[in-house]
Amino acid sequence: MGLTAGKTLIAGECKFQQSRLGYDAFSKLQNHVDELRWTPSDGSNRIEQYALFSRSGFKPSVAQAADERDDLRLFTVEDLVDALRG
Repeated sequence: MGLTAGKTLIAGECKFQQSRLGYDAFSKLQNHVDELRWTPSDGSNRIEQYALFSRSGFKPSVAQAADERDDLRLFTVEDLVDALRG
């Protein structure tokens, strides 16, 4: 979990396993976020953003969810290596 200086809560899950990450990981992450009692300092509603990181890629269910939502981003090991190479 990460909190920004503004209204955004960033929640992520990282799995270094040989199987692809599925929608269940996203669902569990959402449940954890629902339990958090954080409100921005100005009292407004928070904005929730999600990031999933996977060594072995993603199952179609979570890939489709990421395509349909603007609050979910998926990252592979290759994405991270590319970002570090800049």
